[in-house]
Amino acid sequence: MRKIYPLFLLILLILFSCISDFNMESDITPNPQSNFNFGNTAQRNFQGLVLSTNGSPISGATVSIGTSTVQTNSKGLFIIKNAEVKENFAFIKVTKAGYINASRTLVPTNGNSRVNIMMIPAITTTSITSGATATVSLSNGTKVKFDGSFNDASGNAYSGNVDVALFHLSPSNQYLNELMPGSFLATNLNGNSRVMETYGMLHVQLTGSSGQNLQIATGHTAEITVPLDAAQLATSPNTIPLWSFSEITGMWQEEGSATKVGNTYVGNVSHFSWWNCDAQFPQAVLKVTVKNAAGQPLSNAMIGLKRNSQTYESYGITDGDGMVSGVVPAGEPLELKIYDNCNTVVYSSTVGPFPVGATTVLPDISLTSSTNQYTIKGTLKTCSGADVTDGFASLRFAGAVNYFQTIVVPVTNGTFSINSLGCSSNQQFVLEGIDITNIQTSGEINFTGTAPITNLGDIVVCNTVSEFISYKVDNQATRLILSNISVSPNLISSAQSPVPVGTYFRYEGADLLAGSVLVNNYYLTVTNNSNAYQNITVDGTTNQITFTVTSAGAVGTYTDFTFNGTYTDSAGASHTVNGTGHVKRDY
Repeated sequence: MRKIYPLFLLILLILFSCISDFNMESDITPNPQSNFNFGNTAQRNFQGLVLSTNGSPISGATVSIGTSTVQTNSKGLFIIKNAEVKENFAFIKVTKAGYINASRTLVPTNGNSRVNIMMIPAITTTSITSGATATVSLSNGTKVKFDGSFNDASGNAYSGNVDVALFHLSPSNQYLNELMPGSFLATNLNGNSRVMETYGMLHVQLTGSSGQNLQIATGHTAEITVPLDAAQLATSPNTIPLWSFSEITGMWQEEGSATKVGNTYVGNVSHFSWWNCDAQFPQAVLKVTVKNAAGQPLSNAMIGLKRNSQTYESYGITDGDGMVSGVVPAGEPLELKIYDNCNTVVYSSTVGPFPVGATTVLPDISLTSSTNQYTIKGTLKTCSGADVTDGFASLRFAGAVNYFQTIVVPVTNGTFSINSLGCSSNQQFVLEGIDITNIQTSGEINFTGTAPITNLGDIVVCNTVSEFISYKVDNQATRLILSNISVSPNLISSAQSPVPVGTYFRYEGADLLAGSVLVNNYYLTVTNNSNAYQNITVDGTTNQITFTVTSAGAVGTYTDFTFNGTYTDSAGASHTVNGTGHVKRDY
């Protein structure tokens, strides 16, 4: 059984960003070739965590849902409110330099849908040379055989060295659901929506000597060999459909087939991103709500589902309203299990079969009082003793090895209440309160939970975050940058007014204002983590931003500035922006 792996702590809200490596066109437009019931356009809320494959949080990753875009904070967390999606379909895209593009497709709930994503480092497996046949292999038997013909992104023939980054994802991988792109929702050759059972996935990234993206040349193919999981070998079909993942539609598309050769599947493909060897089944949409013995919704409960003959489960995580929803196999009974945060089954039953293409809402599932059920509540207070009006509480299990188990909930007039399953009668917790308005935190509070209710009372949120950039784009919520800020004023001193040309304020993440903006002889320059400048052409007529340095001290002291005005993004849309910064001068 694969585990669900918990969230780390939420520090504060996340940065808005205007760029993404994904094609942002038609972000909520469903696949026109699929008969999946996407539903009507809706606004939904999302929160999630982005980790690397080693379990460390990824900060500064760009997360996009429809036209809404944010950045993960220093803990890898993000929150997106009122994203425009479909009732039965939300496509979340995540990009970061040095990593393979990641994504998640889900059926959003009416609450705060949970999104957990692991990003795969784009590490070169080996280098080959164009014009010659070459086979790239992994130790587990994964292989890709190239004929030596490659094109660049413009379709021109490429000649030179080719870096190949090869990644195999086994169905037995405990992080399968976090690592794979999209979901198991697919469209077959006839345009019918399907849910899949994977027998192995493969990602290949090709890069030229100048860092440019490459593809297999038009009219050419590569042979892929995907090893079978030992537990699936006996039930694996002799021929299986191949599916490629679309970063535009967020769905898998049937494209060819693979043949069983020994303990592998072998097939030919004409392009690369993600490929999947999958059996296909008719699909339905299922919604489940889990409650504790007191009838309250349970957050962060893992729901596992599988067909009777299926080897591995797929799963989802309940949101703050105790609900999880998703695409499931239709037309046959399914095994449903609920797990606590120690991966122990606390409930099991058989559900279905469900009608093809229909949405089914199961009766609420109430867990008995024999399980370790906790309600953690309290009130966040400002330094002056007032209720925190715009803030969050985050709760995690102390010492937990599950990376995705922290629960984050917004406060209402300062109060919060979290219902979840523990692992024991003396569960250890860590809580942190966050005041977004005043940019302050309570710090981590360690305590032992008392079932069924632990009331922490008033929690003072009065620890000031020392360095930040706060700003607002159009009528969106205020965004905060709390980490990876670098200020490098050239020869600046507090006595210089105005600040000389060539003053740089850098945020070591993705773009803050769509690139380097020349404003009144100052530069507000933002870079990615590799310090590669991301410049855009600035038109002084349409990009009118006033940037004012109010204080500029020596190295190690604080620099304060404000900025406001309008700018045009890379898509030609005009935006207003205003913000302030209080950051340490680094050099």
